[in-house]
Amino acid sequence: MAITISQQPQAFAPAYNDQYITALSNQIAQPNFKYKVEVDVTYLLNGTPTTSTFIYYHAPRPDGTLVFNAMETIKNFINHFMKPNDFNIVECVNSKVDVSIDIVETYTGGPGTTSTITYKAWNASLTEKQVHYSNYNYIDFTSTNSEIKIHNVGNNAILPNNIVTMKQDVLLQFVKPADLFRIVYLVIDPNGVDILDSYTYTGSMTTNKIYQINASPQLAINQSFTIAEDYFIQVVFLKSNLSTVIGSYTFKIGSLCTKHDVNRIYYLNRNGGISSFPFELLSTQTIDAKTSEVSLGNKELISGVYTSLPYKHETFTVSTEETYMVNLQTNWITAQQSIYLEELFSSPLKWLVNEEVDYGDLFAYVPITSMSKQYLINKHENMKLFNYGIEVKLSIKETRQRAL
Repeated sequence: MAITISQQPQAFAPAYNDQYITALSNQIAQPNFKYKVEVDVTYLLNGTPTTSTFIYYHAPRPDGTLVFNAMETIKNFINHFMKPNDFNIVECVNSKVDVSIDIVETYTGGPGTTSTITYKAWNASLTEKQVHYSNYNYIDFTSTNSEIKIHNVGNNAILPNNIVTMKQDVLLQFVKPADLFRIVYLVIDPNGVDILDSYTYTGSMTTNKIYQINASPQLAINQSFTIAEDYFIQVVFLKSNLSTVIGSYTFKIGSLCTKHDVNRIYYLNRNGGISSFPFELLSTQTIDAKTSEVSLGNKELISGVYTSLPYKHETFTVSTEETYMVNLQTNWITAQQSIYLEELFSSPLKWLVNEEVDYGDLFAYVPITSMSKQYLINKHENMKLFNYGIEVKLSIKETRQRAL
């Protein structure tokens, strides 16, 4: 008795992509043969590791194989994580879950052999090109003891215009490797040479879990460090000897050249991290009102005469619901930047922040949905630079008084 596994998810799999398992038993000729697939998903429930079990029975395909896709089961346990204005090391709870799948031969007189597959699934939805045509390798997305992989940087850059503004949150997410011991935030002079101040992030970490830190310039301001435009911020990931660097991330503080308010959209990127994109040109805001009315008549007996008073309403509004809409415009962007904007366009989670608002105000983060139904992909052969507009709906609904 034996089961041969010919395909299975890699050790670190994107939860929102197919997770196919193909297997073949040498016992398929047994009476009433079926494959039993038992899926165990371990996640945190109120801080306690909890395992949920799902059992599926599959008759073999005509060639005797089992083909099972675990995605639909696994993705239900994945949580999205976004926590602004927090400058500690914060665990992205359930951004990753542990998966164990048993494949069991069942038949009359059985059961037979069991084969077990284990892997981790994380909050990612990669493109078909990344998964199939570029030979997906989980090492490209997980940190090791010699390199930190940040889920906001790289092909899904957090800096589409290479500028971080003073009020911008820089939310970095990563998988903690075994040797990572300390994370340090450095303020460096405009020459990029002298370290002026440093801050050590606080918070415990566990190997293979996903964490978020905020490298915003506001952290330096909160610590009363000297900081201004043209300074550099560097985040350094250190081993326990505090001298060996596993990885670092450096950016320059600047400003966006505009006479209008800067509206920034933060969004869930395909890697499960939080990226952002600025909209620097003039924005317009409108209110969409939906009303329900009822006609009751306005006549009444007045001194024995059935008549109406001129100021009396005949039609009454019984509900008015207002929804706020905003039309945003980018500055001139390149074809590469338009790729980042496309990822924003298709993201299921977005927040709008007006950077003129005081930093630290949680009400500044307004959840939004996109109202634009199409996205035009521009390439360099069409034009070198171009503007993009996007219409969004704020998740703020206000209800006015009834007229009755």
